[in-house]
Amino acid sequence: MIPETEFRILSVSSAEPVDRTTEGTIAGSGYSLDLGTIDTTDEAQDIPVKVIWWRVKDMKGNMEIKNIRVWISDTLGYVGTNTWHMDITDTWTQGKTPVQVKTGSPGTAPTSEPSVNLTKNGSGNITGTTHAETSQYIYITGNIGVNETTGHKTGLKFALKYDY
Repeated sequence: MIPETEFRILSVSSAEPVDRTTEGTIAGSGYSLDLGTIDTTDEAQDIPVKVIWWRVKDMKGNMEIKNIRVWISDTLGYVGTNTWHMDITDTWTQGKTPVQVKTGSPGTAPTSEPSVNLTKNGSGNITGTTHAETSQYIYITGNIGVNETTGHKTGLKFALKYDY
């Protein structure tokens, strides 16, 4: 059976969650997360940083979740020279800035399915549903480049695949 999962999000200005299974807001489930409305009014502006983690709510009898891949998808509606950035880390950094995300790992966010790039916090495969078995923190930002159509756009997604 397919494991039951969820994405959680917490303001980057918050303190590190004590329990990643209950803190933060459930932002979605399944294999992708809508990143909401992006303000493209001004060129060369940074998108505010979002911090996400992913967790398995119910293993559904599976022994482990492995080969986790994450990327930014559905960028076709964005026509300017935009850049998307991601920092995947075990470390919570309260108030992390777009510049810190850009210089993190991997830095430039993949926009198609990459090789394995996410583990549980502390490394390894996910083998349960506890606080210690949630994913690393994923900080996301972007930069609206020149020639982007101005306004408020939707449709940008955070995608995830894994084996079980």
